[in-house]
Amino acid sequence: MRVGIDSYSYHRLLGEVRAGEEAPPARWAADDVLRHARSLGVDAVSLETCFLEPPLALDAGPLEIVIAWGHPHGLAYGGDPEALRELLEWLDRAAALGCGLVRCVAGSPAFRGRQFLGSVEPLQAAVERARSLGLELALENHGDLRAAEVLELVRRVEGLRVCFDTANALRAGDDPVAAARTLAPHVRMVHLKDVEPLEHVTDPVAGPCSVAYGEGVVDVDGVLAVLGTPDALVCVELGQLAPGADELELVARCVHRLHASSNG
Repeated sequence: MRVGIDSYSYHRLLGEVRAGEEAPPARWAADDVLRHARSLGVDAVSLETCFLEPPLALDAGPLEIVIAWGHPHGLAYGGDPEALRELLEWLDRAAALGCGLVRCVAGSPAFRGRQFLGSVEPLQAAVERARSLGLELALENHGDLRAAEVLELVRRVEGLRVCFDTANALRAGDDPVAAARTLAPHVRMVHLKDVEPLEHVTDPVAGPCSVAYGEGVVDVDGVLAVLGTPDALVCVELGQLAPGADELELVARCVHRLHASSNG
């Protein structure tokens, strides 16, 4: 198993303190994320572009870098031409960094239930640009799309791959294991989250609080078993943090769990 970390796990430290979260004692930059990832012995880091400022000068060392574009609303289901322009620019930057994979999103939980097929044309344009640069483009279920809807976009957009997020599947109304089974042939990357029960959610946009693997309602082992993950990059990602939660401890515990699973 190739193990990674998505930098949204450190969103508080990187400057995005969400409603219900506590302000952190210090502020991080991308180099701090890379340093923490290297200390945990992971294979890759997915860097969210909302926390990056070009030009990029990153000391990644042996880490594979994935660029993750689209927070918070992505392509707005095709309703934001400026968003497509921005995605295309990030594809160029990803290629310059030597990346092989870029993750994108079509919308967000705020778009749930809207007509999503407007995403087809901009996604096809982005896939074609990615292909010309030697990149793969993976679409995440971003708390907006159910697995069947993601699959419909994959069928309509030639060459589009999938970044499968376990907690976002749950938030959109899917069973994570069943959703993983639906999308498995197309999954290139996994955002592996475990979360508290949905009935504990007070803010539907923020979603449920993240917890260590095995302490929440997501069948993490079941998802991994269905996906098989021979080629997919499995990234630890944290979303909403409960008061008093320590993202560094949570990330480390999740990474250790994945390493143990991989070695066992």
